[in-house]
Amino acid sequence: MRPLKDYSNIKGFNYSLASLKDYNHEIEVRNMGYAKRLTLNSCRLFMHMEDWKKDSERFLDNLRDFMTVAYDHGITTTPILLMPYFTDDQTPYWLSEDHSCSPIPGCYYPENYSIGEAYVSDIINAVASHPGLLFWDVMNEPSWHGFLLSVDDPQEKQKRLDMVWDFVRHFIKFVREKDPVNALGVGHTFIEDTEYSKTGEMVDIIIFHDYLETRSRVEATCRRAVELSQKYGKPVINNETGCLCRSNPYDMAVETADRYGIGWYLFELMIEEEGGMWSKVHGIVYPDGTVRDPSIVAAILGFFRNRNETAIQSDVNQEGHADKAIAAARDALEKRAGAEELLEAAENVANLLEAGELVPMAVPPTARIAAYRRSEKKDIREIRSFLYNLVCRLKEGCDIV
Repeated sequence: MRPLKDYSNIKGFNYSLASLKDYNHEIEVRNMGYAKRLTLNSCRLFMHMEDWKKDSERFLDNLRDFMTVAYDHGITTTPILLMPYFTDDQTPYWLSEDHSCSPIPGCYYPENYSIGEAYVSDIINAVASHPGLLFWDVMNEPSWHGFLLSVDDPQEKQKRLDMVWDFVRHFIKFVREKDPVNALGVGHTFIEDTEYSKTGEMVDIIIFHDYLETRSRVEATCRRAVELSQKYGKPVINNETGCLCRSNPYDMAVETADRYGIGWYLFELMIEEEGGMWSKVHGIVYPDGTVRDPSIVAAILGFFRNRNETAIQSDVNQEGHADKAIAAARDALEKRAGAEELLEAAENVANLLEAGELVPMAVPPTARIAAYRRSEKKDIREIRSFLYNLVCRLKEGCDIV
């Protein structure tokens, strides 16, 4: 798509094109269905050059298929064209220890630019005319890689950064020559990388990532993004944000970006399977369509928690139902009821606790109750202790003596 003046309407997500062996059209239809229900409208797509090297035809077929599925669901795509790549004799830098001054990836030497050029050319030729293409993201986070972070010597680090920025500027020009129509930008790690890389004049969109920890820090980044947007006369997008373990909750990131009129892409749409690199800290939707945190969904839809003095504290005992639930639980405990009656009493208490937000929701009490019910062998002693603790929490939350 040709460059737009404004991308503030973008509500996007990061996503990975499945590997050659794992790509499944029906799974992509399912996942893009989730994105559509969330009212998300753009996908930032990671791809694997190694798959292209193995079978470029299948790789490009999968890319076209994915972009068509996304477009059929009202979702545009911004393919990430480049990550660091390596020559055949190299060990990837991520296998090196921190501060090891790990080797520079071969891609940053001009004699190896041709490898990336062939890859990028194939992608451009395959999907530049696709109606779902929003813009090219020329490279992901050029300044945030192990062969840079592992270097302690300032001169060596600057030398490597200079190589990176030369590479980025080369490929901006290369993509522009191959496709003079569609918009492009660079997915910079930080907003200030726009200046360090000297790419502000070269791109159509100023792009940055933000995983900062507090509202004041995120707002400072947004203000700087607006300043650079005005300086270069270019629209701005935050195309990576939201991380639980970096004190960068999704709702805070979205609320702040919305306030500054900056389009955003959350990292990432799907919650990976247990054991995945990002499964515990990123993602909105599980494969079965459930979510980890409904506040993320609310934020995407433009609804945010009331954090000011007008917020009204809930009272789950307003009609005496907490008293009744506690009495029923006490009765079940005193008469040494069976598992089902204990769990029924526990669910009554748990629903009040969860509705009033009187308990942590990382593992909701009702999730534990469901697990107890699924178990073939029910540990009555454990269930009794669980119910007793729920009652104590409810009494404390409702100031019941």
